[in-house]
Amino acid sequence: MEKQTKTKKKYFICSDIHGFYDEWMASLKAAGYSKKDPSHILVVLGDIFDRGPKPYEIFSFLKKLPKRRKILINGNHEQLLKELVFRRCPYQHDVHNGTFATLLTLCPEYETSIENFRAEHPYPKDSPDLVEEWRKSNRAFFDAMDEKFYANEKINEIMDWLLSEEWIDFYETKHHIFVHAFIPLLDFHGEEIYMPSWRQASHKEWQDATWGCPWDKYKKGLFVEEERKGKILVCGHWHTSDFYNNLDFADSPTKMSIRENPIYRSKDYPGLIGLDACTALTHKVNVLVLDEDEI
Repeated sequence: MEKQTKTKKKYFICSDIHGFYDEWMASLKAAGYSKKDPSHILVVLGDIFDRGPKPYEIFSFLKKLPKRRKILINGNHEQLLKELVFRRCPYQHDVHNGTFATLLTLCPEYETSIENFRAEHPYPKDSPDLVEEWRKSNRAFFDAMDEKFYANEKINEIMDWLLSEEWIDFYETKHHIFVHAFIPLLDFHGEEIYMPSWRQASHKEWQDATWGCPWDKYKKGLFVEEERKGKILVCGHWHTSDFYNNLDFADSPTKMSIRENPIYRSKDYPGLIGLDACTALTHKVNVLVLDEDEI
């Protein structure tokens, strides 16, 4: 009887999809990913919503994948959406980060009225007291839209999912550490330093770690302890053209355009891989493919 060989898993890692479902599907297809192949594992390093036109399609695709075939890592935009829905009132940063637009997309029948309201009632500064005063002065409008806008069926589905155990703060393998931006660090008199116990960091510390510049923290040596153990940091969050321009091309007059943003991999900085393709400009999502032996 012929011995059957086990099919090795293949990992498809991507980040910062930001609502661009069609571009993401095209990039996955080009990378060879198939949702029908049980050996294909999808790893998403956060920021699946905000800015693009199809957040619900991304949610539906990921939700339907079996748990054993996906790894979902929290990004700062997942946190922004949860905060906005719980707060039920947009701050200015919800507008310029695209989070408010995600809610508009999920509840399109309210788009016109809210846009008109915004034009007539400019947002206050991001102060809880000012926002609450602004909300009280426009109570009738907010009360009318609360249920359908912040608690419609799509929002409830997505919020239940974002708050579920499917979403984790990091994923570690023999050779790689997958995060949204960076590992949690200690604040020592205003300076960030390596935290040996980062794997036991609180969820709040991980939320803080989803912000900030990955290549800058790496350049400062804040990942060197893990790199000495043979680890590679794989992250999103920051456009990869900045990785190239500030690491490989730092002393060169030649700079990479923000409209390029290929996967960042460098022989000079082997412990760092960056994935954020700035999809809104490039119309692509970088997909890193690693087989079971590599990972």
